[in-house]
Amino acid sequence: MTLAATLGALTDELIQVITSTSAQSDPDRLNLLRESSLRKLRQHNFLRTNRFEVDAKLDGFEEHFRVANRDALADALRERLDALVPVSGARTPEILHLLLELEDNPVQKSSLADLKSLKRSDESPGLPLRWDTVAKEEGWDQDRDLWKNVNFGEDSSDEEFVGGTSDLLPESETTSVFSDEARYQKSPADFVVGSHDEDRLDQVLETQRWRHTAAPRDAAAKPQKTVISEFHAVREVLFALNGLENTLFDARGVASLHYQLRHTSWEVCKALLGSFGEAVRRLSVLREFVKQPQNIPLLQVFREAVERRLRTFDREISSLQARYVDIQQDVVVSLAKILDDVRLHVEPLACLSDIIQQLQQSKYPRSFHYLELLFEAAGVAQLEGRGAVYRFIATLFFECFQAYLRSIRLWMEAGELIEGDKTFFISNASSPVSMSQVWTEQFTLRRTPDGMQYVPRFLQPAASKILTTGKSVVVLKLLGRYQSIGFQMSEPPLQVDERLSSPSSAFTPFSEVFNEIFEKWMKSKHHAASATLQQTLFEACGLWSILDTLQHVYLMSDGSRSDTFMFAVFNNLDLLNAKWHDRFNLTAFAHEAFGNLSNVHRISVSVPENYLRHDVADVRRSVRKGLPLLKITCRLSWPIRIVLSDDTLSQYQRAFTFLLQLRRASYVLHKYRSVSDITAGTANFSSEQAVYYGLRSKLLWFCNVLHSYLGTLVVEPLRAQLHAGLQQAEDVAAMIMSHTAFAKRMIDEMCLGSKLEPIQQCVLDVFDLAIRLQDARQLESEREQEEAQELSRLSVMSSPAKSSKRRYVGSDEEEDNTFLLEQDTTTMMLDREKTFSETLYEIRVDFDRHLKFISSGLRGVARASGDSASGKWDTLADMLETGIREHA
Repeated sequence: MTLAATLGALTDELIQVITSTSAQSDPDRLNLLRESSLRKLRQHNFLRTNRFEVDAKLDGFEEHFRVANRDALADALRERLDALVPVSGARTPEILHLLLELEDNPVQKSSLADLKSLKRSDESPGLPLRWDTVAKEEGWDQDRDLWKNVNFGEDSSDEEFVGGTSDLLPESETTSVFSDEARYQKSPADFVVGSHDEDRLDQVLETQRWRHTAAPRDAAAKPQKTVISEFHAVREVLFALNGLENTLFDARGVASLHYQLRHTSWEVCKALLGSFGEAVRRLSVLREFVKQPQNIPLLQVFREAVERRLRTFDREISSLQARYVDIQQDVVVSLAKILDDVRLHVEPLACLSDIIQQLQQSKYPRSFHYLELLFEAAGVAQLEGRGAVYRFIATLFFECFQAYLRSIRLWMEAGELIEGDKTFFISNASSPVSMSQVWTEQFTLRRTPDGMQYVPRFLQPAASKILTTGKSVVVLKLLGRYQSIGFQMSEPPLQVDERLSSPSSAFTPFSEVFNEIFEKWMKSKHHAASATLQQTLFEACGLWSILDTLQHVYLMSDGSRSDTFMFAVFNNLDLLNAKWHDRFNLTAFAHEAFGNLSNVHRISVSVPENYLRHDVADVRRSVRKGLPLLKITCRLSWPIRIVLSDDTLSQYQRAFTFLLQLRRASYVLHKYRSVSDITAGTANFSSEQAVYYGLRSKLLWFCNVLHSYLGTLVVEPLRAQLHAGLQQAEDVAAMIMSHTAFAKRMIDEMCLGSKLEPIQQCVLDVFDLAIRLQDARQLESEREQEEAQELSRLSVMSSPAKSSKRRYVGSDEEEDNTFLLEQDTTTMMLDREKTFSETLYEIRVDFDRHLKFISSGLRGVARASGDSASGKWDTLADMLETGIREHA
């Protein structure tokens, strides 16, 4: 009831204040407004003020004040907020919220002076202190001479300054001096300082008279040189070195020929002034450079560094001037001594001046070109034994290189590029690329129009590693593994160390010193990203299992499973199945054969029908016409495709096609035998059969030699090298290079490279000879069977037996259950117009010719080539020459 009564009383008061309605004036309207207001107050669904939002907004005001340079206002706000915490109540957030709702641009309209009006002063302000009150109390209000100006000159007793207050002025005017509104104004005469030593002034003017007097003339009226003292020359030289106006040198450091030193010959004077003039000229190049504004940050750093060194040089020259101005001990005035003193300071700046001149003379200077010039100048100074210049230029190089290093650090640590930075040597692709092409296409090294890398020459050896590190970070971000990278390795300082300042620094080339320092710096950035990405590819993405699958499917490392797949394809060809290229059947054959592999679901086999120009009969007769179109596709995730690029997968496909053609020739030679050949003994062999079996054994030997060479000398050693290379790779780029080198060497050693194209075609001709030999033997068997049937019909004089062609049996079938489907021999056989003997003779001649060409060609290419595969080619030639010698 207490809450209800309090709420009712407050509601009545609120209604009276807002509507000016009371119980006396209009009780009915008051009751109506009271009931509606109480109903809304009791049933309101609004939450209380969020005190955390109020605190956040107040903290925001404090930060806003500090950003707007109103620190005093921010301190006052913080002081009162801290004082409010101990006395806060339940309604404090609502009160503060109300105040915040009433705020109106506090940054501009708030004034600390307003806070003083809130304080109550316990002391009476009293009367204000005035000068006239003080004058009356001290008794000098009537002393009119107090405010007169006094002339402190020697003759001031006879004259008085008329600018002061006169005694003749009326009292009303003189008393205004003591008022607060009056202010004393000094006249220019108040600042005049009287000279007490006219002789010394005349002496100074006399010493400077040589600047303005005309040159003396000899008896012939010819002008002579003005003689000056060495002290004057020293002062002019020091002024010129400081870049100040002087009489002896112009702005470009050209010495005047009108003056000569006293007690010095003209030749010596000319030589001394020429040396100083050259120093002034080189320093003027630096001074003009620092006056030019620079818009590129990299050049701004260089300009500031040059300006800082000029200031250091000017301080050194000022210290030399101090010897002659504030003499503390005996000083010898000598231009030669000055030249010797400033030489150590001028020589490094002269080298820097030459660098700036080269930079300005460059036709199209790049922003980082001055870094290249500094790097080269440091190396030259070191070779010439100028230690001071070497340390000066090397220090300046490292100092300016820090600006260029910011882009490198951001790229290697975060994989990001500074937007609009045209000086960095890494560029981003202008258009979006697919995730599988992020590594190869999105980020590349910038190049000039003539194809050269847009990289400082001293960074070219490390540019690839820098690019690889940043790309590794980018890939890890895409994989969600960037958070696991920790750059905990402390970053080594990239600056001049003791090796540049030690006496032994002359024995270590500057390029090696820089490479060693920069390599340590890069290692702190490179290792973490590269190691994390490699671990992710091997473990999370399954790179090892993918490689194992490729070697089983493409390189046929498991012969039995590969034969299961290929024999199914060859059987469809021999049956003249027009649908032999159906991709669903081919893929099913591959999945059945390689079903034990974990990634077999990624494999699909197809033959592009738009490229298939021959029917199945033509494909069956030659390894060239249909088998090269049989493509195996392995669907890989985009991280794996970074290492296994499309180019390397095409190399796998080429190797698979060659192995498939080899297996086709071996399959034809092993698969079928004539029934009559099985039943007949060796005594019944005809000469044609002997030639046939001799050719068959040679072709089998040739295929077996290639099988042994490819399996034991090419594929297996390269596979072992690939695994070792991937495990020892420093980063992903090294992994890509290792796998690319593996694919290239595999193609070269398998004799599939461009250099061995004629030899490869000759090998395929031998494979076709194997198919032709078997077709010729089948045709001859059909002829013999037809002749036997005719003789049997004539001898028995009865109806001929059911026509059946001579049957061929597989090597794994029994003799009594052989079976071969009827084949269209009109489309299979090419040698119907020739006898069996003629065909065998042609095959033997072609085989011998091809074998000699392959062997001699391999030997010649191996000797003429410097490739690493030349040794393997020579070995294969030795293996094939064995067949040539046996035949001979």
